[in-house]
This record gives sequence, C-alpha cells and structure tokens, in this order.
Amino acid sequence: MKKIILLHLLVSFVFCTQIFAQSDTAQKGWPSVERYSFIRECVREAKKNMSEDSARFYCYCMQEKVEAKYPTVEAASKVTEEDMNSEAWQKDIRGCLGGTWGTEEREAFISSCIESAIKGGISEEKSKNYCECMIFKIEKKYPNSADAAGNLTPEKLNSPEWKKIIQGCLDF
Repeated sequence: MKKIILLHLLVSFVFCTQIFAQSDTAQKGWPSVERYSFIRECVREAKKNMSEDSARFYCYCMQEKVEAKYPTVEAASKVTEEDMNSEAWQKDIRGCLGGTWGTEEREAFISSCIESAIKGGISEEKSKNYCECMIFKIEKKYPNSADAAGNLTPEKLNSPEWKKIIQGCLDF
C-alpha cells in the first residue's frame, strides 16, 4: 500500500509539472467533455452488473477502444447494437472486463493522487479525471501494482512514452 501511495506522489508530481508546461497544441480525437461523458454514462450503466471500481476500469478501457475505432463522436454515435455484437467488438469487450489491481490499491492511488493534484492548484474535476485516467493507463501497463511502484521512476515518467500518456490524461 505504501508503494502505491509513493507511486501516486510521483505521478502527481509529473502531472503538476506537465500541466504548467502545456502548450496550446491542437487536440486530436474526441473533446475531453465527450470522453468524460462517455465514461460517466458507461460507469452508470456498468455499475448495474459490477462494482463501481470494475465499471470504471471497464469504461476507461472501452472509451479508448471506441475512440480508436471511431475518431469522431459523430462516427461513434452511429454504432449499432449489431455492431457491438460482432465478434471483434465482443473480443474488445471481454478484454476490458478485468483489471488486475485490487479495489483498495486503485482507490488508494486515486484518492491520494486527487488530493495531491488539488493541493497543486488543479481543480477537483480535472484532478479526478486525470487520476482516474492515469490509474487505468498504469494498471494496463503494469498489471501487478508492485511492478508499477518499482518501475515508474521519475526518469521513466519523463520519457517520451510516458509524457505522451500523461498528456493524454491531461487532455481528458
């Protein structure tokens, strides 16, 4: 648990430095309000059949997959139930159904991350969106939370790969 909290502090530090270093570059993909709307509605529906924690992981995963297949909200809005029942979509859905971190680990990361971001002057809503996005990205990359805590160093988080991941969550 202590490693998860240390991990969040590291991610929060990088977040704060990135947020203040952002430039006005053109955003690609869905507008953040649409991403968040998709996830919020998805979580609301998914919670009927799974825990909120599992629903959040599932919905972040599905949003990423839907946006990759349908780069505009308009294109995604034309997806039919028949499309979603296709073998390709069913495979994607199954792939999003399981995270590997425990609820306690995710919640500890998210709450500590939000608290740090707010202390850093970031709004509560932006902090929540960023931290929920980051936990999904980190868990996807490191299915074992101990691996994440041991491998995500300041140097690694400043690599081009992680800067892109962090920026993607900041744009959320």
